[in-house]
Amino acid sequence: MKAEDINRFIKNVKHAVNTTPKLLSYKEDIKTLCAMLKDWARGEYKHISKRTMAIAGACILYIVSPIDFIPAFIPVLGKTDDAAVIVFLLKTLKKEIGFYRIWVATRENDIIDVD
Repeated sequence: MKAEDINRFIKNVKHAVNTTPKLLSYKEDIKTLCAMLKDWARGEYKHISKRTMAIAGACILYIVSPIDFIPAFIPVLGKTDDAAVIVFLLKTLKKEIGFYRIWVATRENDIIDVD
C-alpha cells in the first residue's frame, strides 16, 4: 500500500463523513485511523500487525475503487456501502486504534504519568 492510496482513502473518507450523517458519531475514531495510517506510511508507526494491514488494505482498496456494490450516483444509498466498510474497519481495528492512541500519547509525553 502506497502513501498516495492512503491519501486518496482519507479524501474519500472525509467526503463520506461529510455526506453521511451516521458517520459523524465515529469522527474521532476516523481521525485516529487516518493518522495511524499516515504514520505507518511514513514509517513512523511500525506496530501494525499483518492482519490489520490486510484488513485495512482491502477496505482502502474498496473505498478508493470506482467499483461499488451500490453505485455512488444513486441518491442516499450511493454512499451506504462506503459507510458500511468504514464502520466495519473501525470496529475491526478498535484495539489497534487504541494501541495507536497510547503510542501517540507516549511519543508526545515520552512517558505516561499514572499518578
